[in-house]
Amino acid sequence: MADSTVQAERTRRFDLRALYESSQLMSSSLDLDFILNNLLLTLMAKLFVARGAVLLTDDEGPYVVRAAKGCASLRVDDVVDLSGTEMTKLVTDDDVPSQLAAHKLALVAPIRSSGRDIGIAAVGKKATGEPFDKYELEFVKSLVNMSSAAINNSMVVSELRTTNRDLDNKIQQLNTLFDISQEFNSTVDRDRLVKLLSFALMGQMVVRKHLFVLRRTNLDENGAPMMDQIEVVSAKGLAEDEVNTDFLHQLCTLENNVVFGDNGDDEDAAWLKEKGIALALPIRHQGETCAMLCLGPKMAGPYKPDEVEFLTALGNLAFVSIQNSYLVEEQIEKERLEEEMRLARQIQEGLQPSDLPKVEGVQIAMLALPSRHVAGDYTDVISLEDGRVLLAIGDVTGKGMPASLLMSNLQASLRMLVPMNLPLAEATSHINRVICDNTGFDKFITYFHAIYSPGDRSLAYVNAGHNPPMLIRADGSMEELEAGGLLLGVMRGMPYECGTVVLEEGDVLAMFTDGVTEAMSPDGEEFEEPRLEAVLRENRHLDADGVLAAVRSAIIDWTGSATALSDDLTMLVVKAVTTEDVAEEEN
Repeated sequence: MADSTVQAERTRRFDLRALYESSQLMSSSLDLDFILNNLLLTLMAKLFVARGAVLLTDDEGPYVVRAAKGCASLRVDDVVDLSGTEMTKLVTDDDVPSQLAAHKLALVAPIRSSGRDIGIAAVGKKATGEPFDKYELEFVKSLVNMSSAAINNSMVVSELRTTNRDLDNKIQQLNTLFDISQEFNSTVDRDRLVKLLSFALMGQMVVRKHLFVLRRTNLDENGAPMMDQIEVVSAKGLAEDEVNTDFLHQLCTLENNVVFGDNGDDEDAAWLKEKGIALALPIRHQGETCAMLCLGPKMAGPYKPDEVEFLTALGNLAFVSIQNSYLVEEQIEKERLEEEMRLARQIQEGLQPSDLPKVEGVQIAMLALPSRHVAGDYTDVISLEDGRVLLAIGDVTGKGMPASLLMSNLQASLRMLVPMNLPLAEATSHINRVICDNTGFDKFITYFHAIYSPGDRSLAYVNAGHNPPMLIRADGSMEELEAGGLLLGVMRGMPYECGTVVLEEGDVLAMFTDGVTEAMSPDGEEFEEPRLEAVLRENRHLDADGVLAAVRSAIIDWTGSATALSDDLTMLVVKAVTTEDVAEEEN
């Protein structure tokens, strides 16, 4: 009678109806936790055990505890390494893997779906101390097999929910980046851009501390890269003494590495953590690390991979917008400087003689071409008493605005001395004193001036270190006018010597700056004095304008360009003619 009672009890506990109801309960839900808890509770109740756990796995991944009851040593989300152990059949007692037996689990049933392992269900020993009989084992197999489909479906749904949640986050991040990019593109105000970046970081990542640093490469005069300039664009939550030069240079040595401040095994993480930085993110543009974005700890745990991607995109947007703001400022500054240079050019052109005076016995032609907007070359033709004329030419060291200002100083000094009617040598000494008093030790002027007297056709001159003018005689011989002294601005109180020549009919006098003789060919060869002398000699029969045009044409042929000059190009040509030639020219 007792045996029949036991048998009846077993039949009641393990009949098909109970199995079906348990399976239906689990299959009616897609909540993975609900299904696993019901599976575990059913097993524990039917088998009279006090402990159990359900572990799930991905393909070839570790087993993770997803439900546990009565196991103090096993908690949800614990990882159990079962590598090298085949979980393909139900095992009990001594056949249970040691990793599970250590937690006092005595029965392990594999959970399989579609021919692959998705987990295991494990329980401890029976409370009665009896071994599991065949009815109980069959029940476990049947219940686990019937539950596997529900577990698999719930896992798929859970993965889909996670994927959908990730997609929603991605869409939200993309929408945020789109909105931020519109804000960034709507302004070039750098202060506004920095505020937008700060708001985005605080609003999206909920961080109280961040640092955004730019690496800008400066260029020298030739456009070659120089030392990097590190500029702090935005720093929130960091004291000024923390963001020092050493820290910034150390930060930029991270190059292409994303560093997490909570990574204890990373050497770079240690000093970042000291500054309260949880993430250091290099921002790359066109293959170069051009900025660094550093953030403090998040309010909601460590940074996730998708958040790092978002921050990288945000950092790139910020960098491009801030870089554009610099470019706009530089463009505005460039346009302002170009306008100032244009006005300076107009003023300088106004200082040069617009109409050359008519002088008895000579023709005068002038050419002045700056290599930049303004020139450092000086040339002047000034009418004096008794029909005389003063001819001047000079070359200031350097180019551009500084040279043009010094040239204006030279012209003012000469114009001031002209009414005094001083001898050329004395006037040159006065000009030298003014230049020495008003310029630095590294600024000099090569200068030549002369006075032509029509009465005796004489030309008195002083050469202060300038390229000796070439006097091509009518017979083709050449003389250089060298008498004078040192160039202007070298030493105060220097004496100067005055030389004199007579211009005979047919003679050609060419005064020029080194922009003429140093004009470069495409191969880097200079025009030089012998070529200039040859051109002057071959064209000495032409009038002054013709000689000047011949020289200019020869330089263009030599350089291959009518506009690209390496230096200012200035020249004065004086052609000695008869009175009849002057009258014919006027007619």
